[in-house]
Amino acid sequence: MTVVLVTGGAGYIGAHACKALARAGYTPVTYDNLSTGWAEAVRFGPLEEGDLLDRNRLAEVFARHSPAAVMHFAALSQVGEAMREPARYWRNNLCGSLNLAEAAVAAGCRTFVFSSTCATYGEQDGVTLDEDCAQAPINAYGASKRAV
Repeated sequence: MTVVLVTGGAGYIGAHACKALARAGYTPVTYDNLSTGWAEAVRFGPLEEGDLLDRNRLAEVFARHSPAAVMHFAALSQVGEAMREPARYWRNNLCGSLNLAEAAVAAGCRTFVFSSTCATYGEQDGVTLDEDCAQAPINAYGASKRAV
């Protein structure tokens, strides 16, 4: 079966992506540090515990599973916490995403799906958001996701 590496696969959105992938005939491999996710949510493929900031661990997981694609949901996402600890959010969300992309390229994995957030648009009064709206994030969470 074709393997898809799902970062954040122990969280709500990632776990549902894993379920959909498994139903479609793929093998989802969850990569998660379990800081906000739950091991019990990983029911459709193996769990590889690890952090996006750990380049060696990422390389091990890519070598072990040879994924054909990556679905990247992992991120720190609490707005209040992002206001108090912006450097942590930049490090995790931007640097972690870069580490993941570099590991994918090094392993020959060229299919990469990134899950962003409407927080990149900031506060838009009375506007139905679409991809053409101006992006003006108001916190480190939205800004770090936009930077990716």
